[in-house]
Amino acid sequence: MTRVAFLVEGDLEQRFVQNVCPTSPVRKINCNGEDVSIEAIAKRIGTLGRLLQKRYSPVVVVFDRERRTKSCEDIEAEFRKALTHEDINVPIIVGIPDRDTENWILADPESFARCVEIERSRIPLALEGTKGKTEIKKLLPPKKTYVETIDGVTWLKKARPTVMRENSPSFARFADALKDIQCWWLQEGHLVARS
Repeated sequence: MTRVAFLVEGDLEQRFVQNVCPTSPVRKINCNGEDVSIEAIAKRIGTLGRLLQKRYSPVVVVFDRERRTKSCEDIEAEFRKALTHEDINVPIIVGIPDRDTENWILADPESFARCVEIERSRIPLALEGTKGKTEIKKLLPPKKTYVETIDGVTWLKKARPTVMRENSPSFARFADALKDIQCWWLQEGHLVARS
């Protein structure tokens, strides 16, 4: 059985993974933001990854695209190139939401609409590349606030990976790489591409 470890950007991602993959270690990168270079992120992942690779493989890395102008694919390529200097000898799986994890929440619009009790028709399908956190706040009913570490975790857990992969190219790429990971949220073929 694969013993996977996770290196993630923030509290939302950390709490989510702790919920859905409770036997895996989840560490925050503590090194991200649109002004942080990809090389700096790779260096930080190198430090954490060298410690984890003694007991875990693969290592899953998740950080947001933020407002970077490069595409998620180009950012991943740059990250992987920088990572070659970090002496990590286990597979690295990379997930980069386009622009933030909230975009993945919105990639299942039916689930999100049920969670916040709004009409599904209010949620546009083409939200990839927008600021997901801002979109969520605009969609919330009056006087409803968004707390990433509570609402974000709950809404992401309720989102269906099969629907998310259809509506989010960045999630689809990540889902393809995660197909062998053992977590309840990912089980029962949820991440298998439809024929």
